[in-house]
Amino acid sequence: MRAQDIRRSTTSIVAVVLAAVLVLMINWLGARHWKRADWTASNLYTLSEKSRNIVASLDEDIRVIVFMTPGSDLFPQVRELLNRYSAASARISVEYIDPDREPLRTQKLAEEFGVSLANTVVFSAGERSKYVTSDQMAEYDYGGMQYGQSPTLKSFRAEEQFTSAILSLVAPKVPHVYFISGHGEPTLGAPSQPSEPAIGTLEEALKRENMETTETTLLGGAVPEDADVVAIVGPMRAFTEAEINALDAYLERGGRLLVALDPLIEPDGGMRSTRLEALLLKWGVEVRDDLVIDPSKKLPFYDLSAVYLDVFGDHPITQGMDGLAVLCLVARSVAPVEEPEQEVTTLVETSPEGWGETNMGQLLKGEPVDPGDEDTLGPVAVAVAVEERAADAAVDDVDQEDGDHDQPPQGARLVVFGDSDFLSDTQIANAGNLVLAVNAFNWLAAQEQALGIPAHDVDQASFYLSASQMRGVLFIILLVIPGAAIVAGIFIWRRRRH
Repeated sequence: MRAQDIRRSTTSIVAVVLAAVLVLMINWLGARHWKRADWTASNLYTLSEKSRNIVASLDEDIRVIVFMTPGSDLFPQVRELLNRYSAASARISVEYIDPDREPLRTQKLAEEFGVSLANTVVFSAGERSKYVTSDQMAEYDYGGMQYGQSPTLKSFRAEEQFTSAILSLVAPKVPHVYFISGHGEPTLGAPSQPSEPAIGTLEEALKRENMETTETTLLGGAVPEDADVVAIVGPMRAFTEAEINALDAYLERGGRLLVALDPLIEPDGGMRSTRLEALLLKWGVEVRDDLVIDPSKKLPFYDLSAVYLDVFGDHPITQGMDGLAVLCLVARSVAPVEEPEQEVTTLVETSPEGWGETNMGQLLKGEPVDPGDEDTLGPVAVAVAVEERAADAAVDDVDQEDGDHDQPPQGARLVVFGDSDFLSDTQIANAGNLVLAVNAFNWLAAQEQALGIPAHDVDQASFYLSASQMRGVLFIILLVIPGAAIVAGIFIWRRRRH
């Protein structure tokens, strides 16, 4: 063998060895220094700050079992999202079970955790468990089914469900929310009549946030002792003096109250009172007898009173609301009183072009309106949050230091909305209505770490080709590419011969 051939062989071997070493070094560095990236337009797999905070604070192990076949529509998204959870905390372990390939193991674990549905994700901590089904993880668009098309994935909300499941396992206490009834309020759960207003969707959302909901009345003259939050949504009739006194006493001992009042317009153009207005005035909020108008935020195909509002105040309740809007069909304005004793923060308001219209008669006739001298010029608020000042709350803490520790957390909190329709089953799914509602209840229940997570929209990318473009693609694939390979082969063959 010539010396030149030996050098060439040696050089080739050294090059191969160096390339192998380089590949091994790159893999070694990549395994120890890596960073996840989310290239989806809607950040489909990026954990929200809320999820990261909850996962980072885990002090016990969470076991996640995924009962899902790899061929399931949601399997890739679920696997990628759970990888983000396990990467965010060593406390979370994930295992996947294919029911088709592992029927015995599937049956054993299904009986252990009480799972009866396929495509289910189970979260377990100690003796506690909670599961999330596929229909809770995603929302589908069925609009194309009338044309023979399959349903398409519209939004992916698994993060909201997964974080809620984790929170329900580690939360020390389940807040109890009481919805007041007896004044024409919408019912919890499914309505008995199709036309009857209901807030069943809100109830289900609160349960996912690890809250217990119950309807009650105040006819006994007192708020239930175990009430962490009291909600009054859309009353149509006035409260009695005894009921108002019960609510006032509840707030005085540090209660948490949500009130959503609609503008109850009488035929003569006046506004019917519920007696809650005077109570709220005492606690720093004026509920005005007007109708919110905002021509710059008017909803198409509706009258002037239907608006979408996207101006939010700086408050924990409005976290995660960027890029969202709240849709209100008919709302009245609310505002802090002058020099309130409490801290009152605007949550949602109109644009500067909006105002509070007091001429109800003109609105009822369908006539155009303009801001007048008696109207409230914009921007006007449709939602405010009230919190008892720290000094006042400290006095209450001292007074009740040796009292019952099961009472609601000290320092009264209120959230007041000038509309209740946005909480109804027919409206709460619109835009950011549900996020705002869930955030409000979490703040009232002192669950700031559980402030709501909006669903991630799924972008359906489509690529359309005209007939001429399709012919061009076929020409390139069937003729140009094979022809180029043939020509290159002939050229190399002739060159080697010569």
